[in-house]
Amino acid sequence: MLIVVGLAGAGKSTVLKKFLEERKDISIVNYGNLALNVALSKKLADDRDKINSLPSTTHRRIQEEVVKQLNDSPKTILDTHAILKHDPGYIAGITPDLLKKINVEGFVFIDASSEELLSRRSRDKTRTRSMPTKEQIDNDRFLCKTLICSWVSQTGAPFYFIHNKEGNLDSAVGEMKKIAKDLEW
Repeated sequence: MLIVVGLAGAGKSTVLKKFLEERKDISIVNYGNLALNVALSKKLADDRDKINSLPSTTHRRIQEEVVKQLNDSPKTILDTHAILKHDPGYIAGITPDLLKKINVEGFVFIDASSEELLSRRSRDKTRTRSMPTKEQIDNDRFLCKTLICSWVSQTGAPFYFIHNKEGNLDSAVGEMKKIAKDLEW
């Protein structure tokens, strides 16, 4: 399984959608959708953005249920966030249980500048997230990279970085193609 992470607004889902237009042999699993389904079934939250406001112990139980649903299938991409902002702190998007359950073939961090992330979030009317400051985004980007390094040291899987610069979607998709080739997918 290839784990693709990025902060909200990085464009990871957009990059993956365009990449998969040519690669019908690769499947994608969206971690957030699975978490929402668990939250809905347990009547814990009625939309994705409300999950992050749940107590951390409840969020951890949702993560445990999601991990049970994931299968370690070949040529599968897990689309998720490295971190979730949870007042008063953060929750890791990938649990140690998940890393033990699946064969991680690699990690991809899709990123954009803090200014681009803020701009994209402000234009996204489909979500009800609070707007962070540039300094918070800078910190979140640093935390993501640090956490991914931890996962890489636990699994030995390679780490790839894609900068999804505004207006250069094709370049980011090209990088995904190189990663797939490197993984012999």
